[in-house]
Amino acid sequence: MRAFPIRPARIERIRLAEAEGRILAERITTPEDVPAFDRSMVDGYAVRAEDVRHARREEPVLLRLVGEVVMGQPAQCAVSVGQAVAVPTGGELPPGTTGIVKVEDTERRDDTIVVFEGRGCEDRVTPRAADVSAGQVLFEPGRVLDPAAIGLLAAAGVSEVATYRPPRVAILVTGDELVPAGRPLRPGQIRESNGVTIATAVHALGFDALAPELLPDAREVLMHALSAALATADAVIVSGGSSVGTKDYTPALVAAAGDPGVIVHGVRVKPGRPVMLGLVGDQPVIGLPGNPVSALVMFEALAKPVLLRMVGKEPAELPWRARLETMIALSGDLEHRIPVHMRHTADGLWARPMLGSSSQMHILAYADGIFVVPEGSPPVAAGSWIEVLPMTKTRTLR
Repeated sequence: MRAFPIRPARIERIRLAEAEGRILAERITTPEDVPAFDRSMVDGYAVRAEDVRHARREEPVLLRLVGEVVMGQPAQCAVSVGQAVAVPTGGELPPGTTGIVKVEDTERRDDTIVVFEGRGCEDRVTPRAADVSAGQVLFEPGRVLDPAAIGLLAAAGVSEVATYRPPRVAILVTGDELVPAGRPLRPGQIRESNGVTIATAVHALGFDALAPELLPDAREVLMHALSAALATADAVIVSGGSSVGTKDYTPALVAAAGDPGVIVHGVRVKPGRPVMLGLVGDQPVIGLPGNPVSALVMFEALAKPVLLRMVGKEPAELPWRARLETMIALSGDLEHRIPVHMRHTADGLWARPMLGSSSQMHILAYADGIFVVPEGSPPVAAGSWIEVLPMTKTRTLR
């Protein structure tokens, strides 16, 4: 299939303290060694390892105390044969020392240190650059900055980072029968849920979801709303109106809005067959089915990868490997995407299929991931090992 360029998100430099959840737009290398000097892991005495290696309680070694390391200051005195310097946890090792004797393995008698145990003293030293070294690549573009990543950058002396500004995604929801929560239902009407569901899914990716707009099934209304959305947002998602009914206007309006227009309309997947992928210029326009389960499953399968291209990223969730709790036997003429609930037992991780119609949102509300059954697959027996793709959860994208 031809590759189409997609609008890249704008890049901005922000303070590291503001970067949690942002997606990197640059490669980051370490400006300095971490740590910048050899450090003590424990409170004790910096020594020459060869002086104390054979010290035992029955045959202690006596050393002369010649100084003390102060935290935040460089070690002032060098150590020669038979000498020691007091050092706190995290303090710099003085020149000439190669190990640390723990306080509890010693006894101080004025300026004499009695060492009762010297084995392993070299293992209590954190060498310079043991964490990261100057010039080392820490992160590539596309990395989501979580607290641990931010902590590493701060420790390495990074104060600002170039990140993608969250792209703005407009969400249009169509349907004469839809009524938002808080308003009374009349006969024949149903609650509108796709707007808030899609908006929160967009937000979970780290994107800026605009307030969903609920529209009637009217061609002119949708046309004007689509035009306004393209003018104000970087991408547009339309819920409903992407099938082949008389009031399914989305594909025709996207085709008329600008080239290249509709790229994909309909996939051999259940749930989600009427999904649509389009581009107006470089702006993605994604048509999701109106049924709630189909909409969110297709968001994970098709909308998410397209949107992530705007920030130079691909879905990177590793699949879970689990055993199937009950047999799945489905028609082989389509690919099936089955929501599953994961549970831990004494026998390991198990996946319970959540089966039902594409309008039953509880299927996904209690699901943890998706099991993909390829087109033409035979029945999958209970107890089979399967791979489950985790669903995007709020603030957990990696």
